[in-house]
Amino acid sequence: MNRSGVSDVKFRTGDVGCGVSHYRSRVLAGYVVLFILLSISCAHAMSGREVYEKMHEVAVKAIDHEMAATMILFDKGGGTRNRTLISYGKKGEAEAYKGLVLFKTPPDLKDVGFLVHARTFADRDLWAYFPEFKKIRRIPTSSQDDSFFGSDFSYDDFGGPANLDDYSFKILREEILDGKPCFVVEVTPKIHRKYTRYVSWVAKDLWIYLKIEYYQEKELYREGAFSDVRVIDDIPTAFKGLMANMKTGHKTEFTIESVQYHTSFSDDLFTQRSLERAGK
Repeated sequence: MNRSGVSDVKFRTGDVGCGVSHYRSRVLAGYVVLFILLSISCAHAMSGREVYEKMHEVAVKAIDHEMAATMILFDKGGGTRNRTLISYGKKGEAEAYKGLVLFKTPPDLKDVGFLVHARTFADRDLWAYFPEFKKIRRIPTSSQDDSFFGSDFSYDDFGGPANLDDYSFKILREEILDGKPCFVVEVTPKIHRKYTRYVSWVAKDLWIYLKIEYYQEKELYREGAFSDVRVIDDIPTAFKGLMANMKTGHKTEFTIESVQYHTSFSDDLFTQRSLERAGK
């Protein structure tokens, strides 16, 4: 204590150095932790293939179903045609599954049907039945992208889960669509298809399409938009879909009126005989 009664305060150079060194160490440690967290995040970033594997899981869970739906076909001039249909599905062992679609209205399409038998995701048979001709027609693989009974959807759209090994996937970016975070994924077929690539908007955590674009080379050919997403029996389901043909100006609106999952139909429902008898 000095003569004025105030204690002398002595600073040691070592004390200051230790403080600065300790501060720097803490900052450096913070950067190391941040770097590790970023590295872990990057290491776990999803690939395009993983996004589609998530979608595939949802599609497989939805195979066992009964669904009633309506279709409205819009021509370029604004004219409309209405249709109603019912769809059934049955999951088999491993990758096997079966599906049946029957039109109920209008009268000229009543009991027209579509049947799918898949032994694996890569090996399936498709048939169409036309009561007017009393004939079942097999749909070749080369025609799976053709119009589904005059609509803007395709036979493939109703053919069940795809074989992921037939495609390559690349995430282009992430963005918000209709208020939902999405992965934007480019899909390129490894097999011959009508379309040379697809660009899809896949909703995170829901793992379903909100939008998909179909290209022939660089030209946009078809575009689908899906909305009114509801979770039914733990399965995210888009109750509305609009498919537009950019070439013709034609479009088709698809609306699910009712759907039930986890059904267990007999194999007898999914036969060519049942197809001819409209599911009876």
